[in-house]
Amino acid sequence: MVDKKSSFMNFEDLEDKEVNSNINPTVKFNVEDPLEKLQEENPAKELTTVMKGIYFDNEVWDVIEEQSKRLGRGGKSKLVNDIVKTYFQKKGLL
Repeated sequence: MVDKKSSFMNFEDLEDKEVNSNINPTVKFNVEDPLEKLQEENPAKELTTVMKGIYFDNEVWDVIEEQSKRLGRGGKSKLVNDIVKTYFQKKGLL
């Protein structure tokens, strides 16, 4: 029943109402969840990468530091990952 003080209906009132017969039940709407879409396009870093500690010789680290400055945040990881990936691809391991 509709509250006389308010123009809003209760949930029970909605159950008693007839469905609009002008709605075509065969029409399918493609309603995407924006959060799911973003998660698919940009998977969590933890799902696509692993964090491991490794040691570098001092002269190697100096070059990595210098070269990665131009790459911005995450530059060291990207640089080292690309170098190692290229090496493994040439060896046929990837």
